[in-house]
Amino acid sequence: MAPTRGTPTRPVRVDLGEWERFGVAAKSQGADRSSLIREFMRWYLRLPGAKLPKRPDVAPAAVGE
Repeated sequence: MAPTRGTPTRPVRVDLGEWERFGVAAKSQGADRSSLIREFMRWYLRLPGAKLPKRPDVAPAAVGE
């Protein structure tokens, strides 16, 4: 099992193609999927200081395109 850095893992159902593209987009921003999901959740919950994550300038192509 991969280390969780102190936070429990949460299963989420996501289309595989979208998950792959999200990973490419996150990497292009120097981030990872988990950090972006946590940022979005903090913003969505209106937590103090939370900001909406920056999107990449261009949507990444689907894997294999």
